[in-house]
Amino acid sequence: MNETQQPGFAEISNLFLRNGCLHSPAELHGDLCGQLCAGRQPALDAWLIQSIQFMEAEQLDSSNSKVELAELLETTTSGLQDEELGFSLLIADEDYSLNERMQTLLEWCEGFLSALADNQQFKEGALSEELKEAIEDLEQIASVSEAIDDDEQNEQDFFAVSEYVRMTAMMLYTECNPGTPDVMADQSGAALQ
Repeated sequence: MNETQQPGFAEISNLFLRNGCLHSPAELHGDLCGQLCAGRQPALDAWLIQSIQFMEAEQLDSSNSKVELAELLETTTSGLQDEELGFSLLIADEDYSLNERMQTLLEWCEGFLSALADNQQFKEGALSEELKEAIEDLEQIASVSEAIDDDEQNEQDFFAVSEYVRMTAMMLYTECNPGTPDVMADQSGAALQ
């Protein structure tokens, strides 16, 4: 995988705040991942424009913001292509409450599903049955609305759900972008060794 590390949730949240945006960066990242899974790789300039529009800003506050958004595009793309399953969701980390982390996961799913809904391939159902079911699962995850207690069982459940979402995105990318590394084949091959 590329040696550049994906900017963290707090870092991109700060970028949003510097640019006067109160939206969640998780939703923007989910949308980007949905576009990439659908085979729509945005050029850097198009990605920057899309990000500015999402933030409802007139322009970015600094060249640092452009660099951070460019890194997010680059690391997300390389993460989805990573044979070693290095892709990560841009959601709140352990520094946030479980409810806040769950909320950002829901926002990520909403952005992801929105990008997929804009693509004819997904409307026509040209996916494997496994991925059709996984997308239905993501729709259910995105519709969760109740608060959850900060306890060990819910923490484990959150980890399992977020890992399921992460793997679904990687599997979808692999299925819809032939010629990229086969995530599932690499994973099953590693299990045999």
